[in-house]
Amino acid sequence: MKDTIIRFFGHTISSDAFDKRLGQVVCFVAGLVMLVVSVWKLTRLDLSEAQFFFGLLLSFCVPLLLVIVGLVLPIAATAWKQHP
Repeated sequence: MKDTIIRFFGHTISSDAFDKRLGQVVCFVAGLVMLVVSVWKLTRLDLSEAQFFFGLLLSFCVPLLLVIVGLVLPIAATAWKQHP
């Protein structure tokens, strides 16, 4: 039973290049969507200037991390294939 499960999950469905590109696109689009939604929601709140400034700084963190993950993803996937 264990051999069957290992063989089943060992099959590839798509190519590595497609997976890398899809991961990049998902990260970039998610970062853009999160940035737009967070700024839109911040503008709808009644905040002081300091609160708005720190809210913007905090709302830039997650989209920036998603963009960094999207940029590093092909490098990490290539390194993982070379050193399993």
